[in-house]
Amino acid sequence: MTVIGTPGPDHPSPGPALCDEHAERMVLAALLHDRRFTHYLVAFLRATFFSSPVHKDVYCAMDAVRSHNEPFTPAALAAELDLREHAGKADHAQAAERLVHDLARAAAPAGEVVPHYAAIIRDLAYVRRRATRVPDGLPPADARLPR
Repeated sequence: MTVIGTPGPDHPSPGPALCDEHAERMVLAALLHDRRFTHYLVAFLRATFFSSPVHKDVYCAMDAVRSHNEPFTPAALAAELDLREHAGKADHAQAAERLVHDLARAAAPAGEVVPHYAAIIRDLAYVRRRATRVPDGLPPADARLPR
């Protein structure tokens, strides 16, 4: 079995500092492989919480397939992804479909850790939103209480 998205010690994860690609992939893999997490994760997470546009699209496609009461199969998700607007973004659409197929072949995370991955995604989204509210030139305020 393969655990997807696991960064190695010699290969730091690319991307913005306030994202966790591994957590995002694990949540998407859990949604694809285990329907018992669907209602919890859809209620807990929003597509805007994902840092990667590809992950956002795959999550939206999963939510749409769920709302139609269809099974989460790579074919159903690929069909839903094809319905979405990708004008001029052929690479993006291919990356989304490739991610779905990678998730289908990967091992699903253990059920106990899925809520933790979802919390990581939600918390990082909150930090990203807070970080963008700081005016240019001012450092973020220290969140520690004074002693």
